[in-house]
Amino acid sequence: MKKICKGLLCLCVMPCHAQNVGTIHRDTLSLDEVVCVGERPHYLTPSQTLQGEMLQNLSTTSVADALKYFSGVQIKDYGGLGGLKTVNVRSLGSQHVGVYLDGIRITNAQNGQVDLGKYSLSNMESVSLYNANRNERLQSASEYASAATVYMQTRRPDRTTLTGEYGLGSFGLQKAKLYFALKNWLFVDGEYQHSDGDYKFRFQSASEDTIGRRHNSDITFYRLEAAGFYRGLSVHTYYYNSERGLPGPVVRRLSDQWDSTDRQWDQNFFAQASYKKLWSRFGLKANMKYAFDYLHYLQDPSTNAAAMYCNNHYTQQDLYASVAGSYNSTYLSLTASTDLRWSDLDCDVYRFNYVYRIDSKSLLSLIGSYKGWEANVALLYTHIQDHTVAQADAMQKLTPMFLLSYKKGGWILRAFHKRIFRVPTLNDLYYTLVGNTQLQPEYTSQWDAGADYRGKHLHLAIDAYYNEISDKIVAIPMKCQFRWSMVNFGKVKSYGVSLSGGYNQEWGRFSLSANANYTCQIDRDYTMPDDPEYKNYIPYSPMHSGSAIVDLGYRSYSLCTSFLYTGERFALISNNSDDRLGDWYTVDVKLNKRFHLGKYVLQATLECNNLTDSHHEVVKRYPMPGRNYKMTLKFEM
Repeated sequence: MKKICKGLLCLCVMPCHAQNVGTIHRDTLSLDEVVCVGERPHYLTPSQTLQGEMLQNLSTTSVADALKYFSGVQIKDYGGLGGLKTVNVRSLGSQHVGVYLDGIRITNAQNGQVDLGKYSLSNMESVSLYNANRNERLQSASEYASAATVYMQTRRPDRTTLTGEYGLGSFGLQKAKLYFALKNWLFVDGEYQHSDGDYKFRFQSASEDTIGRRHNSDITFYRLEAAGFYRGLSVHTYYYNSERGLPGPVVRRLSDQWDSTDRQWDQNFFAQASYKKLWSRFGLKANMKYAFDYLHYLQDPSTNAAAMYCNNHYTQQDLYASVAGSYNSTYLSLTASTDLRWSDLDCDVYRFNYVYRIDSKSLLSLIGSYKGWEANVALLYTHIQDHTVAQADAMQKLTPMFLLSYKKGGWILRAFHKRIFRVPTLNDLYYTLVGNTQLQPEYTSQWDAGADYRGKHLHLAIDAYYNEISDKIVAIPMKCQFRWSMVNFGKVKSYGVSLSGGYNQEWGRFSLSANANYTCQIDRDYTMPDDPEYKNYIPYSPMHSGSAIVDLGYRSYSLCTSFLYTGERFALISNNSDDRLGDWYTVDVKLNKRFHLGKYVLQATLECNNLTDSHHEVVKRYPMPGRNYKMTLKFEM
């Protein structure tokens, strides 16, 4: 690295010397300090990334849609554009997945789930999934606190542009976007979408065969985002407002007795800032964020006689700050960081008491490198205290992480062990008639060993892993279906192998990018040996799943085809034959054509999703849309 920096320095100085031969003895040439910092390969830990043209060419609308093409990922999708979409990695549960936007975590203190359907891909540079965490210095303590991490990186504008977009699609879909970027400085992005969501479906089981049309699956939302950049400082603001129907499960027959009329209104806002400064041996990074979330849920018996009246309003606030510092020597890198988060929850549910949580985390991470070997040892201390009428004891724990890798040419051999504990959400602890203040945190142990090869055009990776979750938090029914109790009950063990590969090549005017993933995973319940459900399969965990993406380019054309497969799985822990969900696959196709009109660009896009018209369910009794189409025009100036 030093030799490279010296070579670049000489290239900068030599032209100046040639232009000032006669005056060099009188003038002094001053150069700014040059700091060369090498970044570690992100694949030292198991990771997958979609970025650039492949990410934009996928027939997807949200981050959740993109994550479906990663190995080991299960997306719970309750149907339609407006359905809740959460991510589950290697069957660890959605609460064990940390979601980060530009390096700062997105949180939900109420139920711990982040709806990834709210985040668009239109301004994303990359979406990455790490099965532990990034092996980098200057990470916040929170980034070590999750069993898996999803990183969404917004695109820093490399030119000044104004882009408008309008699209139409099946099920009454209408969308409009406006994007403005000022080179290297800022972007402003706005989006509006509406969908009736009234798609046809067919539901079949051992005793039922129902054909109908989905109702109360509409959504209307708009999103506003803005980000600014100046040297090591970045600022990001986000606002999302939506109204949607919450379709119920398909039960018995198509009648108003089961057809849901529930409605939900959401408002989400956050403002965050991050500053990063690197010197030759030292580094500093600071993050700050404020978030406000509002949810209004209405269940009205006047529109559905089978429903109970429920008109609840929830508000959450989140204030977060972190600072991380690092020191680098030739072979060692030391990072120390601390995070502090204040979160509160208030709602008008009967007998609910206002609660706020103070969450502090501290991290000490040591990375050693020598002749291709690299080791990372980290210790994370977490202390969480809730403040409410039903005062709970503080929850605190020290958890380790160990990582070892060896790099030789294009090959990397790696292994890691990580222990994580998940604190119960505020709903788990304090929700009226449900919460249990005596709940203990979940404990997760991860073990992974794998190999990675990266050549000029080819990438291959294989990982074998074992996960164990103890003190699993579950909900069990009590006297009636409207009263549940949260308890610590369960031990889950997961064994799996994941394979992934990629290929990129260009031949003149032609280009090809391809990715493929396959996962074989077994998840079983080891709670009680005397229980008839002992060693049963965990719900919604298929043994086999896979995906493939092929993106072809020729001149101003691009054709992207994506394939997604999910094997058989069970909907309940009882594993009865009636609970079995059949395997399914979908094929999506997206065709782009760019027209150059002088200095302006017009792009036309045609999409066909679920080309084979697969009738399937991701969640039992929530049928997914069949074949559907989209058409989009995008004008750039």
